[in-house]
Amino acid sequence: MKKQSKILISGAVMLAVSSLVILPGFLSSKNTEPQKKTAAPPVQAVNRTAVDAFIVKGSAIDETIQAVGTVAAKQSVDIVSELARKVTKIYVKEGSDVQAGALLFKLDDADLLARKNKLKQQEKLALLDENRFRELLSTESVTQQEYDQISTNLKVLQADIQVVDVEIAKTELRAPFSGKIGLTRVDVGAFVTSNTVLTTLQDVSQVEVNFTVPEKYASEVKAGQSIQFTTENATQTFTGKIIATEPKTEVATRSLNVLAVSENKEGRLVPGVSTRIDIGLKQIQNGITIPTQALIPTPKGYSLFAVKNGQAEIREVKTGKRTKGNMQILEGVTIGDTIVTTNILRLGPGVPVTLASAN
Repeated sequence: MKKQSKILISGAVMLAVSSLVILPGFLSSKNTEPQKKTAAPPVQAVNRTAVDAFIVKGSAIDETIQAVGTVAAKQSVDIVSELARKVTKIYVKEGSDVQAGALLFKLDDADLLARKNKLKQQEKLALLDENRFRELLSTESVTQQEYDQISTNLKVLQADIQVVDVEIAKTELRAPFSGKIGLTRVDVGAFVTSNTVLTTLQDVSQVEVNFTVPEKYASEVKAGQSIQFTTENATQTFTGKIIATEPKTEVATRSLNVLAVSENKEGRLVPGVSTRIDIGLKQIQNGITIPTQALIPTPKGYSLFAVKNGQAEIREVKTGKRTKGNMQILEGVTIGDTIVTTNILRLGPGVPVTLASAN
């Protein structure tokens, strides 16, 4: 029994020693295992916004100014009578073309013809008296004073006949120039006065374009310059030439009145319609224009995003003239700059960008 006890005690001691040797190694290996599996975190890629861009290039720009004007007939007149009389005949057809001097209306002249006939009869007697007194004067049968009185009476009668002839001529209303007749506003038998418009006459073979320009361009707009303009009633673009400007600007509006003319052989330009006018001033070399979609409205004007070192950079710009789809840039952009034209709402200063396309 004692021997078995010794054996059991010896086994227990050996087991304890073995556990002290093996357990630390097991624990140390368990603690070092996670360190072997731990790796460095991956580097995240920079999130860039894809945009389309426009490469700024220099080009020749025609500097123009825009204005709004009105078309007017080359000549226009209301046909009225100088005399208060009744209309007896209408010779004109509404909307027809007439030549200068054509008879348009005839007014009643019966009393004038009667007065002229009376004066003619008196003239005959005055001529006889004048001839008789001339013969008597040659024989000194009458005095010079008596002859002068008879001669003066004859001349007064002849002057009265001329006055009646003038009044008779005024009963015939004729076209003062060649043109197109408007609508007639009276009928035969109507009593007209100098305030009654019988019809209108307009010469539209050539039209006038009246417009104004701001005072800053007063010294740049001159006679002989060409203009282009459009109207609401036609799709084509018309051309004209400036023939005159006012010698001074209007103080109330700070603008200069300008007159241009344009041919209208086909009659497409109707007097009274409004026009949108482009006036060419000069050509700018190496001017800068960019697409209008690149511009961002601001309280001070406009700004845009440029690409610099792969990032968006906002710039304030000063704009000039607008053309179809483009805007002239006066300050803030130089030739060679890259301007963002799409995805502008996703950008901000310093946002990384990548160019999807560049024109």
